[in-house]
Amino acid sequence: MAAPICPACGTAARLTDGREIYPHRKDLADKPIWACTVCEDTYVGCHPGTEEPLGFPADGALREARILLHHRRIDPLWKNAPETGGYNTTDDGAVNVIRKAARGRVYGFLAERMGLTRDTCHTAMFTLEQCREAWVALNGVTYPQIRDWAKFGDRRKPTKRRAA
Repeated sequence: MAAPICPACGTAARLTDGREIYPHRKDLADKPIWACTVCEDTYVGCHPGTEEPLGFPADGALREARILLHHRRIDPLWKNAPETGGYNTTDDGAVNVIRKAARGRVYGFLAERMGLTRDTCHTAMFTLEQCREAWVALNGVTYPQIRDWAKFGDRRKPTKRRAA
């Protein structure tokens, strides 16, 4: 696996772990993390159980932008889908299925809005500018709108009203 490249300086990151990046967090000590060897405080975590980077290294400002985008725009849409989507279930299994489908729909919707492929629409791959673009793209959007988009997509055509 190739090391991720730091977008700020173009240097390949080195693999380290949570002991170096989060010395005060014993629970993260063994987590693999890719850190830039040139830019201070620039790193990215890995997919669970692997050394595969989640995206590309980010400095503190970009990490904060990615976190805010998740917590205030992306996550509420899919996590609240069972309630806001009108599914009317409290069954834990059903709620998990709804959330999983909703998460995929949210990312698909965002990818289309941003002109990205679904594979490249991940906050860990976003630049600061893309975080801003995603923030605007999701502003005021509701989960029912995303569900309708997923159902109808570009095939949606205006309906003609029948004469009474």
